[in-house]
Amino acid sequence: MKIIAGIFIALAALALLTSPALAQLGISPGSMDMLVPEGEHTLPSITVRNDSDKPMDFEVKLAGYGQDISGSTEVLEPDTNPLSALSYIQFDPAEFSLEPGESQEIDLTVSIPQGTDGGGYAVVLVVATPRDEEAITTVSRLGVLVRLTIAGSHLVQQGSIECIGSEPVESGKPIPIKVTYANEGNVHYEVQSSVTIFDAQGDVLDIVRSSGAVVLPGYSRELVAEWIPDRDLDPGIYDALASVSLEDGTLLDEAEGSFEVGVPYVPPSPPVSLTLTPASASILQTEDGRISISFPQGAVFSQLEISLRSYPLEQLATPPPDYHLATTAFRVDGLPGLLAKEATVTVKYTAADLDKAKGEASRLKLARWDEAEGQWTVLETYLDREAMTISATTNQLGIWAVMVAPPAKVNWVVIGGAAAGVIALALLVYFLAVRRRGYKP
Repeated sequence: MKIIAGIFIALAALALLTSPALAQLGISPGSMDMLVPEGEHTLPSITVRNDSDKPMDFEVKLAGYGQDISGSTEVLEPDTNPLSALSYIQFDPAEFSLEPGESQEIDLTVSIPQGTDGGGYAVVLVVATPRDEEAITTVSRLGVLVRLTIAGSHLVQQGSIECIGSEPVESGKPIPIKVTYANEGNVHYEVQSSVTIFDAQGDVLDIVRSSGAVVLPGYSRELVAEWIPDRDLDPGIYDALASVSLEDGTLLDEAEGSFEVGVPYVPPSPPVSLTLTPASASILQTEDGRISISFPQGAVFSQLEISLRSYPLEQLATPPPDYHLATTAFRVDGLPGLLAKEATVTVKYTAADLDKAKGEASRLKLARWDEAEGQWTVLETYLDREAMTISATTNQLGIWAVMVAPPAKVNWVVIGGAAAGVIALALLVYFLAVRRRGYKP
């Protein structure tokens, strides 16, 4: 029998299994964070469900619990975590079978030795195998993360900032300010970063904060705070003062760093909305005026709430052949169907858009994603070089992008034909002129 194995650590048993039946396995809770004193104690039970249409055999075992820099779980086999809880945890039953629709509880107990400090970490793995005679069998592993804090023990919550930086800054996108923090204590805890950003003159531009994140002891975690500047940024080096604190505000560490803006930067447009009515014409536009949509009177049959926001370029579908994306994309929501009268979409293109088009503004086109057809529609686009805008009319909204059309192709056949015609005409004129000079009445 050929075995295909995969690991699926659950908060709700990730449904990435190759068999539709196996994708209907369930496990809860997905994780447990327990404060336990020394001695023997009962932990919450784990419930495994077989919601598939096949009978399944299950095996329970333990594995080490680690963490990568993004916070994703690492299943350690063998267990290399120095604060392993594998020797503390017992479970029952170790094996069981479930028919379709059945469930099973797994009882957990923990025995904490005297004198244990800090935390303990483990993954309870439940290995599922379909009970059939197929030549190829998919084995799935569901997991419950166990984080223990030893009550009354000496808990060390300390650490340091290892680095501050950002990914390459892209115009039209939030700037991710990354602070890498190392937990140098003996227990897990939740932290948050706060970053003050300065310009070259030392003036404060903004303060941004990451969301809270749990860091296991002995591991580092990247804390990401997204910065959306309220103005355009010139290329250059920007300084940052970062701090990392506990949930209660206790300061753990501070550090200075910097990041670079390599090209002129235009921030993404903040979301805006508009109440559109049949009786009046309206304009929906971003706060900076870069993107606007003009709706004529009677564009809709009833009152609607229309919203406009920027859209991540990485989430866009592949452009049509020979086209490529510029740096501006946005989404308009709230219209359930077609407009009764066409609206005009106008976009002020940026230096980054123009750079993508090699300085040829005429190559910038507005494209709309057609959800029903699953393809892009490149619209007839009007260019206003003086205002640095491109515009198009449409009766549909949805997802939009500025695209770069392929360079205009030189039609050598037409040019050659025209040139040949000119030459032929010149020869005819010359021939007639020569005949006229040679004619004697």
